[in-house]
Amino acid sequence: MAIQSEPGIATSNSHPAAFRASLGYDQRISGRLISLDEVGVSFENQPGQKPLMMIRGGVSSILQREGEVQVLLDDFESIDPSRWSMLGTAEVDKALHLIGKGSLLLPAGGTSLTSRLAEPIADGRLDLAYHDSGQIVAGHEWCVDLLFRGRSGPEIIRVVPGWGDESIGVESPGGPALAVQRLSRKPGWHRLSVRFGSERTDVSIDSDELVHGKGPGGPLVEVRLSSLVGNNIPAANEGLSAHVDDLRLVRFTRPSAEVELDSSQDEARLVGGDQIYGSIVSADSSRLTMTMASRTIELPWSETVGINFRRSPIQSRPVEGPIVLAEWRPVSGPAEDLDGIDGIEGALVGVSDVALTLETPFAGTIVVPRDRLSRLEIRSGWARRIVFDSHAHHLGNEVSSEPPKLDPPQPEGGTLERTIELKVIPEGRPVLVLDVVQVVGETGNINFSKLLADGQLRTEVRLNGEMFDTINRHIKTSNETPERIRLPLPDGLLRPGINLIRFDQKGLNGDPDYLDDLGILAMAMEFEVPAPADEGGRGRP
Repeated sequence: MAIQSEPGIATSNSHPAAFRASLGYDQRISGRLISLDEVGVSFENQPGQKPLMMIRGGVSSILQREGEVQVLLDDFESIDPSRWSMLGTAEVDKALHLIGKGSLLLPAGGTSLTSRLAEPIADGRLDLAYHDSGQIVAGHEWCVDLLFRGRSGPEIIRVVPGWGDESIGVESPGGPALAVQRLSRKPGWHRLSVRFGSERTDVSIDSDELVHGKGPGGPLVEVRLSSLVGNNIPAANEGLSAHVDDLRLVRFTRPSAEVELDSSQDEARLVGGDQIYGSIVSADSSRLTMTMASRTIELPWSETVGINFRRSPIQSRPVEGPIVLAEWRPVSGPAEDLDGIDGIEGALVGVSDVALTLETPFAGTIVVPRDRLSRLEIRSGWARRIVFDSHAHHLGNEVSSEPPKLDPPQPEGGTLERTIELKVIPEGRPVLVLDVVQVVGETGNINFSKLLADGQLRTEVRLNGEMFDTINRHIKTSNETPERIRLPLPDGLLRPGINLIRFDQKGLNGDPDYLDDLGILAMAMEFEVPAPADEGGRGRP
């Protein structure tokens, strides 16, 4: 059962999320990468809320937004002299900020921060948040300048968010011709986005178009934040200042060509399509560190599309409640810039007028604002759920080369073993829950269903050495897209301690090596119990 919801309005104070973490099939969370180590991944999913701490073994990959790589990111917890050259008296203000613990305070009267790019950017986007006090002071303004290397000299696109006028200004000295839409200033936090390239320039405030026009005549080479004062105007204006936070500059890239996957190693995928295999040691919002061939290397995110982790199974903590898949619009980004939705599966433990609360196997507690909720799928009734492998596996004997490809393309053979450890056997009916794809069913397949009836091409499932079911028996469709199947366990097979689950494939009678190539995308154990009653004697949702 699935419930659709009208799309919510994207907050104007957030930009398209920099990263997306995959926690296995149909589990993905967008946000800002804070840190990564051998234990977990810290992710800011919603500004102002406590960061998520995801268990590393449950995360399959962390990728940058498709077609983008991050060149500059600054939330102005400090002013980094390696990043900015400063004239005047800019400082960090701990009292007013959008994210983190501080923002850049840019006083009136002639102060500037300039970042000279190590490499020019031909096509990209600058996003930043700024606070408008609403003050109008003649002769003073503060600016966001993008300096381009034009064919015949410097070109500038200048956005003037305040102070000398009641509307937001745009100038392009030496730059492209731009059509400006009048936007009035409003007090509070706002999001400025400047998209630039050889063909076109677009500037928006809170996703409302401010400017569109031709692109600059060359690449971006410099970003400057500054306050200016007119002639014969007193430079000093006590208390007049701008606040800037959450600045991000990205370079647009073409998706890299198809690459090979090695599920036994960590992998960093570079912008040009090259791959580096080894072990990911750590990462933050600027760079990642990994070891390869006994040496340590650092890679900036400006050169790295993303990382894939080795697929080592890890058992999750149990979650209990109605098991649901919640999908929502990412916190970051104006509506037209979003390239997908986030989704996570877990136990629904709280419902209010403003949010849903889920307990998840690998990402802790997640609060989903109701105005961002796009879909809620009820996947089972009240249950205790334990995920013991969140990673995809390819059983069979042939490389998957034709779409839709299996993940990973390389087969892992006809046998797969996994364990689940239970200190005690939980109450409730135990069910093995699998997400599978491209499994041959016992009916509906002209070429292979008869072979299955004869005991061929089956994928048998064993628990602690005893075969109790086949995957094929539960498939009633062509299974070209993933679906969930539930295999009830016979009484007495589970035991306290370590339990071994084994998948064994059978080939053709005349060709034992010919196997059914299929995908097992996630594995979990659920213990189904009635919903406990609330104080009024009713079953809780």
